[in-house]
Amino acid sequence: MELKGKWKLYYFIDGSIKINSMEDLKNSGIACVPATVPGNVELDLSAAGVLPRDLFKGNNIRETERYEIYEWWYETTFIAEKPSELYDVYLHFAAVDCFADYYLNGIKIGHSENMFLPNDFMVGDQLLYDQVNTLHVNIKSPVIEESKIEPDVSTISTSWNRSSKSSNVRKAPHSYGWDIMPRALSAGIWRNVELQYKPKYRFTQLFFVTKSITGNCAHVTLCYDTVLPIECLNGNSTLIIDAECGDSKHHSEHTITFKSGKLDFCIDNAKLWWPKNYGEPNLYNFKVTIVRKSKLICEGSQRTGLRIAKLHHSDITDGINGCFHFEVNGVRIMAVGSNWVPLDAFHSRDAQRYEKAFELLNDVGCNIVRCWGGNVYEEEKFFNSCDESGIMVWQDFAMACRSYPQTDRFFNIIRNEAETIVKLYRHHPSIVLWSGDNEIDEVYSYSGLNPKENSITRRVLPDVIKRLDFSRSYIPSSPYISEKAFSMGDVNQGGKILPEDHLWGPRDYYKSGFYTGSNAHFVSEIGYHGCPARCSIEKFIDKEYLWPYKDNEQWDLHSSDQNNSNNRIMLMEKQVRELFGDIPTDMDDYILASQISQAEAKKFFIERIRSDMKNKGGVIWWNLLDGWPQMSDAVVDYYFEKKLAYYYIKRSSQPFIFMLDEMEAWGHVLTAANSTPHTVRGKVSVTDVGTGRIFLEKDFEVEPNSNKRFNKIPLMYSDKGMLLIKWFVDSKEYMNTYLYGSPKFDLKEYKKWLAKINN
Repeated sequence: MELKGKWKLYYFIDGSIKINSMEDLKNSGIACVPATVPGNVELDLSAAGVLPRDLFKGNNIRETERYEIYEWWYETTFIAEKPSELYDVYLHFAAVDCFADYYLNGIKIGHSENMFLPNDFMVGDQLLYDQVNTLHVNIKSPVIEESKIEPDVSTISTSWNRSSKSSNVRKAPHSYGWDIMPRALSAGIWRNVELQYKPKYRFTQLFFVTKSITGNCAHVTLCYDTVLPIECLNGNSTLIIDAECGDSKHHSEHTITFKSGKLDFCIDNAKLWWPKNYGEPNLYNFKVTIVRKSKLICEGSQRTGLRIAKLHHSDITDGINGCFHFEVNGVRIMAVGSNWVPLDAFHSRDAQRYEKAFELLNDVGCNIVRCWGGNVYEEEKFFNSCDESGIMVWQDFAMACRSYPQTDRFFNIIRNEAETIVKLYRHHPSIVLWSGDNEIDEVYSYSGLNPKENSITRRVLPDVIKRLDFSRSYIPSSPYISEKAFSMGDVNQGGKILPEDHLWGPRDYYKSGFYTGSNAHFVSEIGYHGCPARCSIEKFIDKEYLWPYKDNEQWDLHSSDQNNSNNRIMLMEKQVRELFGDIPTDMDDYILASQISQAEAKKFFIERIRSDMKNKGGVIWWNLLDGWPQMSDAVVDYYFEKKLAYYYIKRSSQPFIFMLDEMEAWGHVLTAANSTPHTVRGKVSVTDVGTGRIFLEKDFEVEPNSNKRFNKIPLMYSDKGMLLIKWFVDSKEYMNTYLYGSPKFDLKEYKKWLAKINN
């Protein structure tokens, strides 16, 4: 029974009014507005006219800050039907932000302090059946609640973001302000609420692990836990496994003696789950039942895939003697994808943005997505979609860019969080990696501390993975700094010994030595700024601030958060000047120039990795979609308007692609990358877009999962232009482009090239 929809919301400064009973809410003149669940309190205040209608327009987000010290009381009523004695009744809160007490009919039933996790409260004895029940949720100010927690002083100054008060609170790290998100220290019941009737006898855990694959046979282990009547535990009960995927079927029966255990079985004619481009993402429907004397005791089901995924990585590299790449079912995978960042600053709106966001992720050609540690954990439907599309998931735990308390209290919080998240999502074949956090190894190293001293990622999290998800790879941080790497130094932002790295640094010319000189085998963050479309800017920038962008407080705010200086805006300007030599004074020309510089940069980043399949493992660019309106590295803005980079990335991510390498010895070598399990044959041509000169026409053949170098296109460093590469496979046409020469380029000429390739 869903309890979403219209609630009441009472609010006042935290602690200013003493609530002794629920009647005090109505009798004390407390402010009250209608509320929506799932929701965020700021959105309810906005809908009621207390806050501006559009919180993302102009400087409006700043007005939410005064409510950070408020407490909130949600209220609703419902009628529940009495279940049979074979069911237990729970109130299920999918997610509440953040310090919350729960009351049913005036009686406290629970407490929570973690916005990421679901909470279940058994309420069978407190419910009034076939009568009106009243439910309250009291959410306290995170600012005030954190002030009550004794800090770990050793970690206070160890941070890469501006928030000094966030490490003790389990809220999305970005909500304290980030370079991609505003400060929005929200509160709310931000995911669904349900009254659930659960069978008294049931499976509490079902987990299928593919141990090995021999020929067409998959050797699988079922790990299970149950709540069963005692009479079922004397060896006279049978656990039955049925599985089906197309024409592949399995049935086996196993005698059980204990309420939990492991069972091994084989699936013949197994259909494996493969990443996108490498095969079909086959999924099995499993049904598991327990019977005693032909009587059904309990049953459960799960949809999952059979696959073995491994991360191969070294501690250090010199660019050749090292590695970082994924292998699935024994096949090395070239991973190309995006970082997945917050869909919205107010997470109750994530659900309404999810479908479009995932369509973009799939359409742009990603076969991997990295769920960034500054975000929330996504819902089940996200991972279901990745399973179905063959998109691998690199999942960070929700910690980012600062050191977290090294205290028993915090260890227990993280242990419980990790156990819950791992149990919820470990059955998804798309998840190929758990990562301890985002960039905290670098935070430690930058502060002169050895990352191995971080007990959260070196002891607590590995223990959880070892116990609950023993078949899946884990790294402590992204980028991971091993003891050997730390002892050698030169590991922060542009160092050359990390096998996996985030390439931010100066963000200068995208072909500078900072990018081309990296030895990383896998780049898991890399980006370049691009202006949103004019129609989008007009939605979030007030008319009087629309243009010019310099010394413009609204452009500054919408390039980071409330504490931002104008450095991101000026960085974007410098990237435009780098490519075109000067800055357009016309707004539309400036937007286009910015989008071109972003598109060419991200295209180059991807193709640089793909052109070296033997030595590189992949690239996860930053990022697909904005979570609030801003000038950013995203290739789709908050309003779902695609920037030019989206289309360039889509071409660069094709499973089979022709690319041109950088200038060497009077020319550019044509390279094909075949990230498929099939030999690809066809015809290829290379033509100068501006002059029409044909440099190459020939037949080609490229073996599966390999690169192949072809002819050199004769050019000089002094030449400038754009090449159009076309290839035909099975009568279908594909294309890519290459911008040759060195800056500065002529924007007018580039516009002409764009017009020709778009025709």
